[in-house]
Order: sequence, then structure tokens, then C-alpha cells
Amino acid sequence: MRLDKFINRPVLSTVISILLVILGFIGLATLPITQYPDIAPPTISVSANYTGANAQTVLNSVISPLEDQINGVENMMYMQSTATNNGSARITVYFKQGTDPDMAQVNVQNRVTQAQGLLPSEVTQVGVTTMKRQTSMLMIFSLYDKEDKYNIEFLENYASINLIPEIKRVNGVGDANAMSADYSMRIWLKPDVMAQYKLLPSDITSALSEQNVEAAPGQFGERGNQSFQYTIRYKGRLSSATEFEDIVIKALPDGQILRLGDVADLELGRLSYSFNNMVNGHKAVTCIIYQMAGTNATETIQNLEKVLADYEKNLPDGIGLSIAQSANDFLFASIHEVVKTLIEAFILVFIVVYIFLQDMRSTLIPAIAIPVALIATFFAMKLIGFSLNLLTLSAMVLAIAIVVDDAIVVVEGVHAKLDQGYKSSRLASIDAMSELGGAIVSITLVMMSVFIPVSFIGGTAGTFYQQFGITMALAIGFSAINALTLSPALCALFLKPHNSNTTLKERMDTAYKESRRIMVSKYTDAIGKRLNPKIVILFVIIAILGMIFGMFNFDQHPVLCILFIIISILAFAGMTTDKFKASFNKSYNSLLNKYRKYVVFFIHRKGLSFGILGALIALLVFFMNITPTGMVPNEDTGTIMGAVTLPPGTSQERAQEVLNKVDSLIAAEPAVQSRTVISGFSFIGSGQGPSYGSIIIKLKDWEERSMQQSSDIVVASLFMRSQKLFKDAQVLFFAPPMIPGYSISTDIELNMQDKTGGSLDHFFEVVNSYMAALEERPEISSASTNFNPSFPQYQMDIDVAACKRAGISPSTILSTMQGYFGGIYASNFNSFGKMYRVMIQAEPDATKNMESLNSIKVRGSDGEMAPITQFVTMKRVYGPDVISRFNLYTSIQVMVSPAAGYTSGQALQAISEVASQNLPTGFGYELGGMAREEAQTTNTTGLIFVLCLVFVYLLLSAQYESYVLPLAVLLSIPCGLLGSFLFVNGFAALGSIPALKMVLGTMSNDIYMQIALIMLMGLLAKNAILIVEFALDRRKQGMSISWAAVLGASARLRPILMTSLAMIIGLLPLMFAFGVGAHGNRTLGASAIGGMLIGMICQIFIVPTLFVVFQWLQEKFKPIEWTDMDGSEVEPDIEQYSNKDEK
Repeated sequence: MRLDKFINRPVLSTVISILLVILGFIGLATLPITQYPDIAPPTISVSANYTGANAQTVLNSVISPLEDQINGVENMMYMQSTATNNGSARITVYFKQGTDPDMAQVNVQNRVTQAQGLLPSEVTQVGVTTMKRQTSMLMIFSLYDKEDKYNIEFLENYASINLIPEIKRVNGVGDANAMSADYSMRIWLKPDVMAQYKLLPSDITSALSEQNVEAAPGQFGERGNQSFQYTIRYKGRLSSATEFEDIVIKALPDGQILRLGDVADLELGRLSYSFNNMVNGHKAVTCIIYQMAGTNATETIQNLEKVLADYEKNLPDGIGLSIAQSANDFLFASIHEVVKTLIEAFILVFIVVYIFLQDMRSTLIPAIAIPVALIATFFAMKLIGFSLNLLTLSAMVLAIAIVVDDAIVVVEGVHAKLDQGYKSSRLASIDAMSELGGAIVSITLVMMSVFIPVSFIGGTAGTFYQQFGITMALAIGFSAINALTLSPALCALFLKPHNSNTTLKERMDTAYKESRRIMVSKYTDAIGKRLNPKIVILFVIIAILGMIFGMFNFDQHPVLCILFIIISILAFAGMTTDKFKASFNKSYNSLLNKYRKYVVFFIHRKGLSFGILGALIALLVFFMNITPTGMVPNEDTGTIMGAVTLPPGTSQERAQEVLNKVDSLIAAEPAVQSRTVISGFSFIGSGQGPSYGSIIIKLKDWEERSMQQSSDIVVASLFMRSQKLFKDAQVLFFAPPMIPGYSISTDIELNMQDKTGGSLDHFFEVVNSYMAALEERPEISSASTNFNPSFPQYQMDIDVAACKRAGISPSTILSTMQGYFGGIYASNFNSFGKMYRVMIQAEPDATKNMESLNSIKVRGSDGEMAPITQFVTMKRVYGPDVISRFNLYTSIQVMVSPAAGYTSGQALQAISEVASQNLPTGFGYELGGMAREEAQTTNTTGLIFVLCLVFVYLLLSAQYESYVLPLAVLLSIPCGLLGSFLFVNGFAALGSIPALKMVLGTMSNDIYMQIALIMLMGLLAKNAILIVEFALDRRKQGMSISWAAVLGASARLRPILMTSLAMIIGLLPLMFAFGVGAHGNRTLGASAIGGMLIGMICQIFIVPTLFVVFQWLQEKFKPIEWTDMDGSEVEPDIEQYSNKDEK
């Protein structure tokens, strides 16, 4: 392949690169920033409210008719619903990835409309809401009373009137759910006074509907042939408690007027009294913001933060604003770490390349190629609609090692020509590229081809593979463009002939430049010459370790930072001396001689080589089967969630007391920055009521916390202390999910299903038995549910016969009970520019207990009042406060936490095994959230690898015009894949040590490892191609197969070592990562380094043998076509790479 045009026209080459860089910067400036690509399934939420109804009633009258209609909507994956004792109903429908969320909402809304006629009038009066929103929380913030001088009603309604509407207008917000209550005109009825005047709650409702209405009386003078026209106004809806008190209920026989204020107390109160919030011990109102499906989460959060920052400046005195949880905190901290790792990798790669090339000019060529290729990739990412996320940035880190490979191969090839005696660097570059051009194109196609199959995988895992794989392929493509254009042109400009006869003018110019170099390096050489080369290498290693473990941070380690800077300066000075270069070359030549002997040894013992290869492949299969699997490793996001479940029937006062103690426990943890407590609501299972509480803990910044204050350790510490302190309450702490849009927790979500239609009590017994069996497994830390069918309740039965005798309708009994005990949404009123509800309910003292029924009376057909106890009986029963369904079956949600040292994949396997052994017929489970995606993608890894190998094989077959020779490349790849599994399992074994469990965590065959494996297939194939390509070229020029293999391996040892070590050392910061995103980075780094190290060692010895065998077989089928029968082109190579001592 002739590429002399770019070498002869260096300006053209540089202009191409400059244009790519400019376009890349444009793309970088406009790329959206996200944590992960849009991988969460679109979700549509349907909600309704049936005031006063219990969970079973809500399920039967609201959930069931809605689910029947919604089920089977286009592209639906699954559906789950909850009904609660406070009358709320919620159905969440999950759709397949790629579904248009707008069309999904329209389709669901159409189905909901079909069910409207089947719903109770109380439900349709309030309305059924259909929203497109993700199930995970985008942000949680609170307004709190820093000085405790405001009441909770003021806080809640200040937020509701001023802030929440602005929040809902932010683009990307699907819902803003304030854990508070709006203003409401509370009409507290007095049952005894009502009975005196022979009134029922329905009479109050009728009076409100007559006297609290908007009307349009009309106009005076319309078409009246007069000068003026007047609009007639009616007072309309009332707006104050005084006005409502004056509503006329009835005229008494004595001529007096009975007004509403005579039979009830009225106040501007809260719509609901079930929620109470605290921030750091102060009264607060908390708002949970959910993302709208199909929007950019990062951009939405940034817009929200701007709105909150603007409002914070104008808050009333004493009111503060606290952001308890924001997905952007972890995102930007993670991006900062990845960018830091990117810079560290670049520096480490530069050091390795300089050590091997021993020439700053040569080192600058790959150093220039790296940023050009990486920056150009941003432009291509923008064109195809990618975002700047943790996956694409990780791809950039790994791409450094690949990008530098191509430039190193070019530089090394040109140096090899100069070593053969070329007098012109331009001619050396032209001839080197004519040999290397085909190999570079072949390597590029092979490495890009391994990412083609993964681009067609669907689901969440497919999105991961696509974002990472295509980014890598783009970087590789631009790297190849650089290697074919910019790098050879720079070689022709920068590199100088090693030995040449030059003119006097050229020698004088060289002498001048050399004298200047000597003057500049005078002091450096003075220091460096006093350093033994071994000491220099030691200093280099110390400097590298210092960079990996953050010792160059002056703020944290001022003394060590100065020490490491001095060591780095000494190391650099020592590396530039001729003494070090001579020592390094001597060591390398010695290594090359030994390596050549071992290559000959393995070629002569082909059986041993194939035996070792077979054993390595068998080990790979073994480790692939025993390595635990996972989806995405859990990370320290800086936020911890908590859920408190109290015994059934716990009062609000008792619940608040317990939550205050939990809050004090959390406040004592030094790693905690702020804590938000929500009473009456649970993040797990959608529980609402006094028995539930939720906690959001915001930890200090990662830089302010020590290694012993990671979120895992804090969670474990809080959990253990809470177990000792709270015997009558279940207190759980957990990390939020890594991938937004799936669930609230990182735990495995099990939706246990009863397909028999039996009782909830029996179902609960089956689930408890199953959870007990799960917790006996070592893979499971805990299995818990907050479902409880033992909430104290009363079963009311109506004596219909007695009702008929008294001329009372059973519906009158029910409406009276609802009016006094449940509450009736009777009307509306306007205030503060908003419309609020008017609620009718008995005063709290009149509904305390069973004895309260004695004061409740109903009106018979004769107009006389009779005690309601004559017509109803109450029986003490027990039941759940929340009933859930999953895909139309009654379900109980169980959260399963994997034990320390075990992965989610191992936990899923244990869950399946225990289910098959313990669950009776008719009972089962379905996974929800991220666990569902993980279970569906677990078996795709092997298929992906097979497809990648097939693509590589077909490309190499086309390149070599052979179906046999590519096997020499393919059979060497499993060696490196084995290295990845060995390193990952080694780290997992270290993580299983009790003292290191919380620090190192665990590793598994997750998305990060699979991405590294796919990348390694291309890199390992590249190393093998370098040897095979060179050996095949020399074979065509007349060498024997064995000698061609030995010579090819010897010629390519230096670039293979250089590129492989550059990658290995460049990725060390990933393998030893701590802090933000450490678990994923460690898995990615360990698998890539392990695969590259083991693969390189095995390949340089096995590939020459494989070439000899398969080239021999190939020539049996098709004789080789000779290209240089006189051997004139081969002699310089033999002279350069043969062992002169053996001649």
C-alpha cells in the first residue's frame, strides 16, 4: 500500500488533523452530558383517589377495571399497581425500550377513558390522572424552617403556591410530588349537634352545592336600545372560613336560621394530615421530582438547580432550602474522576513510550496522535446522537491505549528502516508504510468489527454495548486515519537517519543543535549520571504509584507531594541519560535473544504448544462458568435512603417519636452532611400511613470522607446500630439505584405472585417461608417486605332488614359513615389564585373509637333520628394497608439484598433455586427493576463473543485469502480472555476477605467486564496480526516457514511490548481506583489489564507456532506465490533481527 502522497505533502496531513480537531471541539461543546444513555424503559403512571376507601375497596372498584382495560396496550412489557388504605390507587405501566413515551401516554389514556364509566363517582369527580414519568427520583429537595418560627401549613402552602408550579414548568419534569398537603377548608362536623337538628352529612353537602357555586346570571341592557349595558355578577364561590360559617343549612320552626357554623367548626387547614417532614430536625416540606420519560436527566437537574438557586435568594427570613438528593452530584464527580484518569493514562502512556523509543521526537508523534483521534471522536458522537456519559468517557480512557498503538507501530516501523541503513527519513517512512499500511488497515477493520455485533443487541445491555462499542470503533477509525496520514508525515519530519554521510553544512547544523542540547541538559545529565539505571526504574515506578494513589495532591499530602515531585524529576533526568538508554537497550537485546530461543523451542515442540493452548481454553470455559455475573456494580453515589416500618396500628405520635430517634442516630454519623425525614410515607412498597417513614441521607463530598466512610460502610454501620436500638421497628438503609428509571433501591426487586386467588393471609405465610429459606443461603444478606396483613381494622356489617323497617336505605348508612369518618370532598373554593377543596368530616374527638358510634345518628323515613348502632355491627378484623398487583395477579414485593462478597447474579441464581424448592404450586415471582434486565441479558455474553469471533475470522479470511491462516490469530485470543477472568476472580477473592469486603467490594462478569472483553478481542487480534502479517510477508519473499515465524516474532516484539505495556500501565489508575465510580472502574481496569498482560505473554510465544502450523496447512491447499526470489529485501531484516552471536 503506497501512502507517499501524505508523506510528501505534510501540510495536507496536518490540515486534515487540524480540521478533525476543530470539528471535535465543536462536537464536545454541544454534546449533552448524562450519567448513562437513555436506557430506562418509558413508564406511564395512572393515579386516582377514592377518599375514605380501604385498600381492598380501591383494588376492587378502581384498580381492577383500569387494569383490565390497560392490559395489553401496545409495546407494554409489564404493569404493577398498588391500592392503599388512604384511598389512593396507582398503576405503573412499563414499555419496551424505544417506545415513544408520548404515544404510550396517549394509548394508555385511551384505555383509561374506556374504563371511566366503571369507576365510582367519587373517583371520577376528583379525576384519573395519566402521566409519563420515570419511577426513579430525579431530585429531592426541601424547604425547612431554620429558626422554627413558622407553622407547617405556611411552609407547605408557600411551596405549593410559589415554588412547585415553577418546578413543574421546568422542561423534563414528569411530576413534582410534594410530601405535604394543600390548604383545605375543613368543616369539622359535630355529630351530636347535627343529630339535634336532624341533619346528615349529605344535607351539608347539598347546602354547599347550592350556596358555594359559580354562576352566570347574565346582563342588563343587551339589545335594549339604551346607552349602557351592565353585567350581572354573582358572588360565586366563598373564600374564607367566616363566609362558610354563614352558609344557611335550614330555617327552624321558630323562624331562626341554622347556619353551618352552628353545627361545625371551620378552619383553613390541611387537606391531609398524614405527612410530616423534617430536615436536620426542623419542620420542612419535601418535594420529590420525577423525570419525564424520554428527556435528558442531567439537563433537567441543571435547570432545576437554577430555579432553586433563584428562589433561594428571595425566601422569607428563616426558611432554608436543602437538596437532599441529586443525580448530578454523582454524575459530575464521576466525570471528574474519569477525566482525571484520562489525563493520568495519557501521562503514563507517554512515559512508557519514551522509555522504549528513548527519543523525545519519536515520543511526540504518538503523543500528538492521541488527542487528535480522541477529540475527533467527539464530532462523530455528536453526529450519531450520543451523549457524554460514563460509558463513552470510559471508552475514551481505554481508547488511549488503542490509539497510541497505531502511532507506535508506524514509528517503530520507520525506526526499523532507519536501523537498516536508510539515509532519508522520508524514504524510510514511505517504505515502512508500504509494508505497514495493509497491516494497519487490517488491524483497524478487525478491531472495529468486534463492535459490530454488539450494536444490534436490544434492551438495556444492548444500549450499554452500543454506546461503548461504537465510541471505541470511532476512536479506532480516527486512529487509523492518523496512522495513515499524520504519523508517517511527522516521522518524515521529526525522525533523523541513525547513521548517514552528510554534507559539511548539515554536519555544522547538527553540531550547533547538539551543543545547544548539551547545554540545556548539562545539569540534568549531572544528576542522571549519578543514578544507577535500576534506581531510575525504581524512581519511575514510585512516581507512577504516586500518581495512581493520588500522592501529587498538595492539599491532602503536602509533604509527600513535594517528595514525589522530586522523585519524578530525578526519574525523568535519569531516563534522558545515555547511561540509562544504553542499559535499557542492553537489557532489551538480552531479552530478545532469550525470547528468540524460546520461540524456536515452542516451534519445535508443537504438541506442547497446542497442549498449553488447549489447557488455557479449558480454563477459560471453567472460569466463565464459575465467575459470578452482574449488571452494573453498585457505587457510592453520596446518598443513602432509609425506610422505617413500625408495627401495624402505630399512632402518628408514636411513629414521630421513633423517627426522631432514628434521626438522632443518623446525625451522630460523622460522614453525614444532612438528613431528611418523611413521616407517613415509605419508599419501599408504596406504603402510606403512620406506620411508615422514609429517610434521605446526604453524605459529605467524597473528598471530605475517608476510605472508611464509604456509603457501604455507613449503611452497614447504621443498620447494625439500628438493629440494637429499635426492637419494635424495622429500619432499613440502602443505596439508590445506579441506573435511574428502574426502582428505588439497588436491591433485587421480587414481585411474589399468588395465581391461586387465595387469601392474603395464606399468601403472606408462603412469602414468609420463602424469605426465611432465602436468608439461609450464603448469597443472600437479607430478604424483607413491608407488607403486613395484620393492620387492625373493623369490619362493618349493615342489618338491611332493620334498615328497611326504619325506612332507611343502606346507602344512607354508608354515606353517613363516610361523611363522619372517611371524609367527603364536597366542594371547592378559591384563594391565592388557586382552587382548593372543601372537606367534610367529623371533628377528631367524635371519631376516636368504637364508642364514638353512639353519637352518630341517621334519619329515618319519618324524619326522626336513630342511632346508627341499631343498623350496623362492627367486628375486629385484621387486613393489609397496601395491596399490590403485578401483571394482574395479587403480589407482595420482596427486596433481596446480596450478601457482602456476592454479586447480584449469584443472588438471582439462589433466588431461582430456592423458589423451585420451596414455593407451592400456584405461587411464583417475577423480577422487577434492574434485576429483570439483568436476568434477561445474562445469557447473551457467550453469543456476543461468538459473533465477534465470527466477524474477525471473516475479515481476516478476506485479508489473507485463506480460511486456514486466520485461525493463527483467533486461537490466541482465548489466552487474553482467560487473563481477564483470572484477574477479576483474584480481586473478588481479595474482596471476600472480611477486612477488605467493604473497601474493595466484589467483582463480577458485569457490563464493564464484558465491554473490556470485547475490546480485548480486538487488541489481542491486533498483536497476533502484527506477527502473522510480518511473518507472512517474509515467507512470500522466500524464507522458510519456521524462520519467517521467528523473524516475524522478533521484529514485532518491541512494538508489541511497547503498546501492551503502554495500555497496562496507562490503565493502572482504573484498576486501583477509589472514591467515585470506583467499583466499575476497578472491574474495567482489572479485566483489561489482566487480559492484556496474560494475553501478551501467551501470544508472543504461541502465535509463531500457530503461524507455522496453519501456514503449512494453507500451502498444502494453495502453494504460496513468491514475491522476492533473490532475497534482496530480506537480507537487511535478517541482519537486523538475527542473533549475530549464533552465526
